[in-house]
Amino acid sequence: MSRPAIDHSATLRRTLDAGKSLDQALAQLRSGGASILDCIASVRALRRCELSEAKRLVESSAAWTDVRERTEESFRALSKDESQNS
Repeated sequence: MSRPAIDHSATLRRTLDAGKSLDQALAQLRSGGASILDCIASVRALRRCELSEAKRLVESSAAWTDVRERTEESFRALSKDESQNS
């Protein structure tokens, strides 16, 4: 069972206000234990943007590149398996 996302938007705002880039701020959140879902929720709350935009911003950040690459590999493998089973 997964836990609800934690909103770290106040921490994200402070980090950005201190002159850090969004990538640096997300890396700091991640190193502090925030999940990718926490980061997406935080970016969404801070930017007041659509979920898809927040997801795109977080997944395209350097802080979460490894997760994005693993997810893409998993989807490619799943697609390959499905096409072979058709």
